[in-house]
Amino acid sequence: METVRPIVAIVGRPNVGKSSLFNRITANSRRQQRGSQAAGVDSRLKNEPVEPDASLTDDRKQGTENRPSRRYAVVHDTPGVTRDRNYADVQWVDRAFTIVDTGGLDVDPDDRLIDNVQAQVDTALAEASLVLFVVDARTGIMPHDRVIVDKLRAADKPIFLVVNKVDSDRFQNEAAEFYALGLAEPMWTSCVQNDGIRELLDHIVEALPKADETVHDAPATMKLAIVGRPNVGKSSFINSLLGEERMIVDDRPGTTRDAVNIRLIHDNIPFEVVDTAGMRRKSTIKDELESATVQRAIHSIRQSDIAVLVLDVTQEVAQQDKTIANFIERQGKASVLVMNKWDLIDKDDTTHPAFMDAIDVQLPQLSYVPRVFISALTGQRVTQVLTTALEVYREYCTHIPTPALNELLLEWRNAHPPPRVKGVRPALKYITQVGTKPPTFLIFGRNVHRVQQPYQAYLINSLREEFGFYGTPIRIFYRRS
Repeated sequence: METVRPIVAIVGRPNVGKSSLFNRITANSRRQQRGSQAAGVDSRLKNEPVEPDASLTDDRKQGTENRPSRRYAVVHDTPGVTRDRNYADVQWVDRAFTIVDTGGLDVDPDDRLIDNVQAQVDTALAEASLVLFVVDARTGIMPHDRVIVDKLRAADKPIFLVVNKVDSDRFQNEAAEFYALGLAEPMWTSCVQNDGIRELLDHIVEALPKADETVHDAPATMKLAIVGRPNVGKSSFINSLLGEERMIVDDRPGTTRDAVNIRLIHDNIPFEVVDTAGMRRKSTIKDELESATVQRAIHSIRQSDIAVLVLDVTQEVAQQDKTIANFIERQGKASVLVMNKWDLIDKDDTTHPAFMDAIDVQLPQLSYVPRVFISALTGQRVTQVLTTALEVYREYCTHIPTPALNELLLEWRNAHPPPRVKGVRPALKYITQVGTKPPTFLIFGRNVHRVQQPYQAYLINSLREEFGFYGTPIRIFYRRS
């Protein structure tokens, strides 16, 4: 069953705690779901003791009841951290909805980048079923708050006034002035202390319209992490895929600050595309905010099915490109190389082969990865990236029968037996595939600890020649028998 979930948009001026509220709502949703799973006892086992959920046990050990266990949005004191719309699915009690975090509303932007943020907020308001208007109890009502209220009233959507940062009784008493905004009863929250969040969620699910439900088999969602250095065109690529200005694009580095999840359908397959902040060398990161955004990008690679590394073909492959490629390979992630800005290259019959050869030399760790030459600006071949990612994912999940593997192992070792090491030759007897994502193989034999890296590479290349494993790393382990 696929459900079209109602959307709840979080809006407000900069630095009132919108992203903190977004994180708290998603964390409380996950905690309630884990608690329900831990408390659920099969009817046949009602008299048996129930083991506590491991994740809940860890939370209690670490004292994380008042701290989100995972942050979906980067939170920092710097105004304007959130720029693009950031979505997350929420389940509270028996209701499901989607929460969207937005950038701070500036009523008089003097920067084209901030102006783009406002357009993102307007889009979130247009699609929302309910709006959470967040204000700051510590500052009281600011002039921008009143202007934003007028903007929200014009949107003609149900509005919840959320007075955040009520971290003590003193702030709650002082926050009474927010009644003057003429909205419904204010709801007091403290994201720092996790106060008022559950009550707010109760009110949200009561006010939301019922979700539209259609019954059909829905294929699993494929998760793509779009990664690369700053200004290679990651956000432009996503906008071109969607056919809309979904992500804010600017010539200045660092426009994308958070990992933003976008869902789309291609060839009847659902994709979740994660736009990440540009990843610079560690030595060039000077502030805590950029460090946090890079960590989110790293987390996105680890959580992805496919890592899409975007390169700018108008520039030489940089050391940071190689570092990101190394990280993708070490994580065992399947990947696709996207060569962006291909429209800016003067081409003849030798141009494409020359680029392919150069990439082989500059990124040998990803020599098995397909390359798609695109133009995010013109839309040239952008959907081919999704088609290629789907092909790579099938290879990533491929499992080879053991008899076929052992037949080939016999051929390989007869054609090229493992070289002797200190006068002793490894004897490879048996091979089986023990895992996928990435494809992982286990070889049994004698003196297998003497297998050297060149022979390991020979085995991996032989597996690729026979079975493909297009775009995916291969792991081989050994066990003495």
